[in-house]
Amino acid sequence: MAYTVQGPSGEAAKAFGAYYTDATVAGFLVRWAVRAPSDTVLDPSFGGGVFLHAALRRLLQLGGNPRNQIFGIEIDPAVHVQTQKVLAEQGGICPSNLICSDFFEVSPGRIPAPTAVVGNPPFIRYQRFSGEGRARALAKAASEGVMLSRLSSSWAPFLVHSVALLSKGGRLGMVIPTELLHAAYARPLLEYLAGRFERITLVTFRERLFPHLSQDTLLLLAEGKGSRAPQFHLLDLAAPSDLEKLEPGRCQTQPIEAQELASGRTRAIEYLIPHNARALYQELSHSPLTTRLGALADVGIGYVTGNNLFFHLSPGQVAEWGIPPQYLKPAVRRARGLKGLRFSERDWQEALSTGEAGYLLHISSNEDLPDGLRRYLAHGQSQGVRQAYKCRVREPWYSVPQVYPPDAFLTYMSGNYPRLVANDARAVAPNSLHVLRLRSTQGRAGNLAGLWQTSLTRLSAEIEGHAMGGGMLKLEPGEAEKVVLAAPSLPPESLEALSQELDSLVRAGRIEAAQNLADEVVLVQGLRLTRAEIGLLRSATKALQERRHLR
Repeated sequence: MAYTVQGPSGEAAKAFGAYYTDATVAGFLVRWAVRAPSDTVLDPSFGGGVFLHAALRRLLQLGGNPRNQIFGIEIDPAVHVQTQKVLAEQGGICPSNLICSDFFEVSPGRIPAPTAVVGNPPFIRYQRFSGEGRARALAKAASEGVMLSRLSSSWAPFLVHSVALLSKGGRLGMVIPTELLHAAYARPLLEYLAGRFERITLVTFRERLFPHLSQDTLLLLAEGKGSRAPQFHLLDLAAPSDLEKLEPGRCQTQPIEAQELASGRTRAIEYLIPHNARALYQELSHSPLTTRLGALADVGIGYVTGNNLFFHLSPGQVAEWGIPPQYLKPAVRRARGLKGLRFSERDWQEALSTGEAGYLLHISSNEDLPDGLRRYLAHGQSQGVRQAYKCRVREPWYSVPQVYPPDAFLTYMSGNYPRLVANDARAVAPNSLHVLRLRSTQGRAGNLAGLWQTSLTRLSAEIEGHAMGGGMLKLEPGEAEKVVLAAPSLPPESLEALSQELDSLVRAGRIEAAQNLADEVVLVQGLRLTRAEIGLLRSATKALQERRHLR
């Protein structure tokens, strides 16, 4: 009973959020969710039919009647026709049970409430998730008491509506983006799930479920609809192939208090490091001798030009067009231009010669402009710069907003660890970097950059950030503000001297030596940690970094 249905690809797949699931994963979710010959099954976005095919086999094994117990919904008419035909001809599933419709237009009662919902919700990011479909999806979630933000991707309301269709006591087994565990917009979902199910298990993997996609995923196993789960249970597996012999009820899982996870006070990734390291980290993160980056600085994104090639100029372009200095600001364009822990005027000059830095064209108003600048703006219009989205929605189109020299820069995509660099050059930066403004005028950005070098902060960045494709660690501004830093009662002069020495070590490429020195001064002398405790922090950091790189 093997068959293949070719699904959409390329832009069509993006439009529908369609990324088809491996048969091993689908088979496991169906095996877990369908437990009795009388169970009814719904896949709310059946695509190529892998979940429905697995449900067909499962019900036959249990002695059920697949023809009348399997239901599906699919929005893509072409895919619906293909899959419906194959499942009807080869599996005997009733064609009328396979509906071609927008899932959010299917209300409870149109199909019998299933005892099991399985599937892989479409993943469309909020930028593409718009219009009437988006409004309808968010309204369905709101009707269930889940108020989702404008940053929500399509899978979030899809998950809520799937739960709404499920029968009391039923089970939900789905492939879900790991954004469920770290995105701020997903917190209402965690609270909603905890209030609707008796037990919830989250299955994560050290290898990716979809290796060819940048989107990371997990498996959501929710059972006993109608009860409340005081805890989530985390199960971490090496690879999807481990699912073939997995029996979830007999596995050792990590319990996480539901309220702690739903509120964002605890991150699920903390439970992927050894218990003693986690206990130490939690103790330190609540210690009066530590603080969060957000208590010391505001973290934001750099300015958005709409067309970096036009608004960033080299010295040669400045001379060619005759643009006066009052319309230019020194800018560092990319993280590669940052050296050491303190970005100096000399660093900016060196980065200027390599193209990592330049001048930002900054015109605050449509005042009388010199001829050279007017010619350059006319050149930009002829190249279509004015039609770029960010340009055409501002007046005048060439006036870039939110430009200021921050106290420090922070890299937000990192292969090894994020870098915090004091902005001694008083340069500006685009949104390829995060920008920090100290909350206190008494603060010193160089000292903050020194405190950032400890093993405690490196571990905290791994926990508060989230992994992306290629093994990269991404820190959103809100995540960066939660990173833990030591706050030892050391004189500012001592921290200044430490920062200068660390800067020299980092510039020389002696990264481990810089970490050792920061740990010795800040953690051992300042926080009174033992070297064994520092070893715990380092080993936990290494484990999370290796996990990222493996993926």
